[in-house]
Amino acid sequence: MKELLVKFKAGFITLIVITFILMAITAFRYVKATGSAENAAKEKLASIPDEELHNASWNIPEIQEKMKDIHWMERTLTLAKSDSLNLGINLADSIVQVQLKGTVLLQAKIQKQTPSPFFENLNYGTYLDFTKIATITGEIANLPKKPIIKVQAPKNENEVKEVKKDTIPDPALIWQFELDNKIDVVITGIGLGKDSLPETNFSKDLLKYNIEKIKKNWLPENYRPVLYIWLDDKDAKAIFRAIPEKGKVVFKN
Repeated sequence: MKELLVKFKAGFITLIVITFILMAITAFRYVKATGSAENAAKEKLASIPDEELHNASWNIPEIQEKMKDIHWMERTLTLAKSDSLNLGINLADSIVQVQLKGTVLLQAKIQKQTPSPFFENLNYGTYLDFTKIATITGEIANLPKKPIIKVQAPKNENEVKEVKKDTIPDPALIWQFELDNKIDVVITGIGLGKDSLPETNFSKDLLKYNIEKIKKNWLPENYRPVLYIWLDDKDAKAIFRAIPEKGKVVFKN
């Protein structure tokens, strides 16, 4: 009995020590991340002209909305001069769209967004920087851009007309990309479950993404805000495969 109590006591003390260490690491990482965010904000503000930072009209809500619409249209018109497909992320209307020559080819409704709101309360200069045309500098996904269709080769001429395709469904899309305006975006597809209803687990997805982020950069030196978006999986895959490597992205909120 005495040995059991000693073992229990040792285990309890070990648990307390581990908990304390984890709390200390979490607190240290939080302080480090906060410092990185503050430094990034100072650098950003230092690079923006004073006349853009202190635009009096921007503080009037009705005028601000009109200015946002104008900037969105200007960015879209600029992208219309290119022959490439590009991505528009309109957080104000909860829409992600593929555009070409100023024409919307595909539009998908945002089912979930985190954080929400995302960069909503910005001064005029910072908003211009946030909504400038950005370029994808790096991306990873759990699916290829150009899917490979597997077919079963026919054994004879009679089977040529009845070629069977591989019916194994693709997993829901997870598409992560970095932009040269120091923003990261994660687009996740929402598929259908066994009951043919949308299968969603936003909290689980977010926890997984945050754990991966901590593993890669557990003491953050540089602050990079991340926008998490969930779309219908069919739309998400179509958008992912439409946007070229180093594609252009424009925001509105």
